[in-house]
Parts: sequence; C-alpha cells; structure tokens
Amino acid sequence: MKLWFKIFISSIFLVIAAVNITAAAVLSNNQNILITRERSRQLSNHEYICASIKNKVIYERLKSDRFLLDDDDIRSVINKSALNQFQDISVVIKSMENNGNTYTSGKLPDTSALEENISDENNIVSTITDNKDRSYILAGSKITLEGKKYIIITAADISEIYAERDRELIFIQIISVLCAAAVAVVLLVIIYVFLRPLGRINASIKEIADGNYDKRLEYKGSEEFRLLSRNINTMAEAVEENYKRIESVAYERKRFIDSLSHEIKTPLTSILGFADILRIKRAITSEELNEYSSIIVEEAKRLRSLSEKLMELVSAENGDLDLRPVRADMLLGELQTVFIPIMKTKSITLSCRLEKAVINADEDIFKSLIYNLIDNAFKASSEGSVIELYCESDSKNVTITVKDHGIGIADEDKKRIFEPFYMADKSRSRKQGGAGLGLALCAEIAKKHGAKLELESEPGKGTAIHVIIRSAGGEINEN
Repeated sequence: MKLWFKIFISSIFLVIAAVNITAAAVLSNNQNILITRERSRQLSNHEYICASIKNKVIYERLKSDRFLLDDDDIRSVINKSALNQFQDISVVIKSMENNGNTYTSGKLPDTSALEENISDENNIVSTITDNKDRSYILAGSKITLEGKKYIIITAADISEIYAERDRELIFIQIISVLCAAAVAVVLLVIIYVFLRPLGRINASIKEIADGNYDKRLEYKGSEEFRLLSRNINTMAEAVEENYKRIESVAYERKRFIDSLSHEIKTPLTSILGFADILRIKRAITSEELNEYSSIIVEEAKRLRSLSEKLMELVSAENGDLDLRPVRADMLLGELQTVFIPIMKTKSITLSCRLEKAVINADEDIFKSLIYNLIDNAFKASSEGSVIELYCESDSKNVTITVKDHGIGIADEDKKRIFEPFYMADKSRSRKQGGAGLGLALCAEIAKKHGAKLELESEPGKGTAIHVIIRSAGGEINEN
C-alpha cells in the first residue's frame, strides 16, 4: 500500500470518526438537557395536579356544606378535574385503603416499581421507563383526601425526544459522509502537492541506483524534504567517491597485472629462445655458448629480482609492522657501510650528514625503503658523481633525504613515478635489472609508517626524495 493512500485513508477515517464522535457527544448532551428540562416540567405538573385535586375536593366539601366527602364524591371530583385539565398527561390515582384504582387516564407502563419507592406526601419520585417502543417520565407521590391516603402517578410520553435524536444522528451521518467526500477531494490535492517532492526524490534515487552517480537533488519543498535532499546528495557524493576509488583500484590492479605480464614475458621469451637455440643448434662455438648462457643467467636474475620485489611489495601492503623506537642516524650509517663497495664500482661518492634522531619504525622494513631510494639514486647517477644522504630533525619531524645529480625525472613522469612497474627511462632501467617496483615499494612502506614522500626533480640536474616521518612522540607537520 502506497504512502499517499495510507495518509488518505487514515485522514478520511479520522475526519468521519471526529465528526460522528463530536455529533454524538453534542446530541447526547442536548438530549440530557431536554430530558432534564422535561423531567422538571413533569414534576411541576405533578405537583400542580396534586394541589388542584386537593383544592377541588375542599371546594366541593365547602360548597355542599358537609364535614367530609365520601368515596363516591371524591371519585366524582377527581374524574371531573382529570377530564377537564389533564388530557395531555396520563394519570392514575389509587386508593391505598381498598387497593383499587380511583381514576385512570391514558395508557401507562407498569408503575409497580415506582409505587414501592413512594414513602410520604413530601416525597415525589420520578423515573424514566420504556414500554415497548415508547419512553415515559413517571412521577409519583402520596396525597391525603378527606383523611384517606391516595397514590397519584403521572406519566408523560417523551418518545419524541429519542426519535428526534435518532433523526439527528441519521442527518449527522449523512453530513459526515458528504463532508468526508469534500475533504477527500481537498485531501487528495493536498497530498499530491505535499508528496510531489517525494516522487522527484524517488526518481533521482533511482537514477543514482542506475549508475548516474553525479546526479544531485535540488533543495525544494518543505524543510524536511530539503533536509532529505541534502542528505541524499551527501550519500550520492560518498557513493560517487567510493565508486571512483573502487574504479581506480580496479584500473590500477588491471594495469599492475598487465605490466606484470609484460615484465615476465620479456625475460621468459629470452630464456626460452636462447635455451631452445642451445638445445637445437648442433655446432656451437664456445663464444656463442658463453654469450647465450650469460643472457639466460641475466634474464633469470631479472626474474628473481622481480619476484623478490613483488614479495616485498605484497608484504608491505598486507603485513603488520613491528613499530619500535629506532635511531634513524644509526640505521642510515649501516646502509652507508653497505653501499660503499657498490658505489666504488662507478666511482660514486656517498656523502652523509646525519643528525641524531629517533623514529618509531619497523627497522628491517624501513631500512628497505631507504635502500631502494639509494639504489635508485645509484642507477640514475653517472660515474664520478655524488649521492647525498641527509638526516635532519626538529621538534616534530625527522626528514631523511636521498639526493643524486643524475638524469632527473621529467614533469610528465613525476605523477606516476610511485606506481608499480612504471619506469621513466625503461631502457636504462632494464639494462640495470630494474622492474619498476622500487619506488612503488617505497611509497607503500612510507604509507605503512605514517610517513610521506616528497619528490624534487629536474631533468639533467638530478632528483631528491624526502622521507618525512614523525619523530618519536611527535606528529608530522603537513605544511
């Protein structure tokens, strides 16, 4: 069941119920007022009848100059009085001595219950009773006529009051139906106007669900709808951002796999090709054997290097680090010792300026980060050049810098230099056994340590990479 229909049905039901309940309450109150008024009037009539009969009896006794009237005279006076004055009221007069009716006028319901409650002349008892389809107000009391006790009961038909109430109830029901019909028309218009923004919002949400993630809602309608639109826009922005991020991750993974396939294919092709030559060629010189074997060995080393770098990259992405306070200057000093023999092969000087600094790091993993940076600087440097290794610290940060004066990096390559398998100078990197994973591994290790890498490079003038990491107890200054 749709929301607009629920609102419509509920509102119509409430309107009809409210009209009927209000009308019933008003009619019931009016009926009680009328009945109270009618009861009061009937009590007054009853008192008047009793006083009138007493006066008639006294008048007849004085007129006939008698001491007391007998029963027949009293009956005659009552009959004349009732016939002349009480034609709109049913009356029954009973003698309490001979237990018989002295006078009866009109139809009366059973009065026995009322008679039992009549105690003395000063007590007028009244009640409302039903007789078949009629309703009556009964009033009863005792009077003394010529020393004899009588019970007088009067009855007034009030059926018309109840009949009028029933007619008014029917009328109210008709009016409530007509009002409900009129309200229904107005309500449908109001619901349509008020819920129209909801339809617009639903249509927009469907567009977003169908893939239109840049769809945004306009801030229209009531405050609640504007707030809902704002929240949906926020959700759409989050969905769009996550979608782009996932899309980017999927693209990067695809490119990673494509690059990996390409990198593996080249050395495998060489190995298989030269191995097949050695297998097929019958007459082969020692020079050819040495050349082909060297190529196979170099390509196998390249494959081994590629697998090792991949393992390091995966370990850096998925492994948990054992962070402990580490003396950064001592760690760099150890690497300096390792690289001195390597640097001598190209007559390169490793110049170090190391300040005392303590960082929270996984020593082996972090050492791999700096090792790769120095190794890349070595590969990019020409013979006889200088590679600079600095360690500087302040109250918050420790900055480790590896700077070379080699070939540098072009501006178009700077944005992608930390991507897996990306090599700015592919021919040079492959000749030196590179696979384009070193800087990607560095970026991942830095990320794991909460550090950041900053690149400064100019083609022909060299490259400087700064590793900025929080000092022990400090935070990285993002500025």
